[in-house]
Amino acid sequence: MHPELRALVELQAIDDRIAALKRELGAIPGRIEAENRLLTSFEDSVAEAQKAVEGVKKRQRDTEREIQSTEQRLRETRGKQALVKTNDEFRALNSEIAQLESRVGSLEDAALEIMESLPAAEKRLAETKGGLDRAKGQVQGAVGRHKAEGERLEKSLQSLLVERQSAASAVSRPWQERYDKFYKIRGGLAVCPIIDQTCQGCRMSETLQRFFEIRDSGDAIFTCSSCGRIIFYKERDAVGAASHLEEAG
Repeated sequence: MHPELRALVELQAIDDRIAALKRELGAIPGRIEAENRLLTSFEDSVAEAQKAVEGVKKRQRDTEREIQSTEQRLRETRGKQALVKTNDEFRALNSEIAQLESRVGSLEDAALEIMESLPAAEKRLAETKGGLDRAKGQVQGAVGRHKAEGERLEKSLQSLLVERQSAASAVSRPWQERYDKFYKIRGGLAVCPIIDQTCQGCRMSETLQRFFEIRDSGDAIFTCSSCGRIIFYKERDAVGAASHLEEAG
């Protein structure tokens, strides 16, 4: 194989690895954000549970104040019984007293229900706080792993960029420019094999005469007559699922 063509095949393999690393690196911020969103959901649960406890306590205070207020009114109304002068006034007073007594009874029942609901709300709050504490540890660990993975990938990327410079230095400027152009516009496949007259990039066939030229020449670089990709001969049996990433033997 032509040395410059071999360098182009190597360059594409390196660029494929660089692209894969960049995709992995690009995914890390999203993974970290997902961990932070998970933590936020636990924080929201704690806030909701805290709000529920505070709501129960507020209802308890409000109910107790209303009981006190109603009992005060009841005492004042009972105190008027000795002052009534007519049966109508007496009956009206007794009716008001009965209503107030009933109201006090209802409020006391409500206060009891509220008081009984408080332990469950406080238990829920304690559970959510415990869940938040555990989540903090898990999220911190996961974020740390993602950051460490990012650092590892970045080091690998920098190493590959050095390799790329070395491979690219073996390619003349015209072929480098052609490679860069077609790598971009052909979905990362600028260099590919030709098998049985067929370009493995566009699946179009070359003439038999041109195929033989590509197969038998060791001192020239060819491009596909249809798609313009840089092509090299490779036997069918040597082609695998990722043949365009491998070097020709």
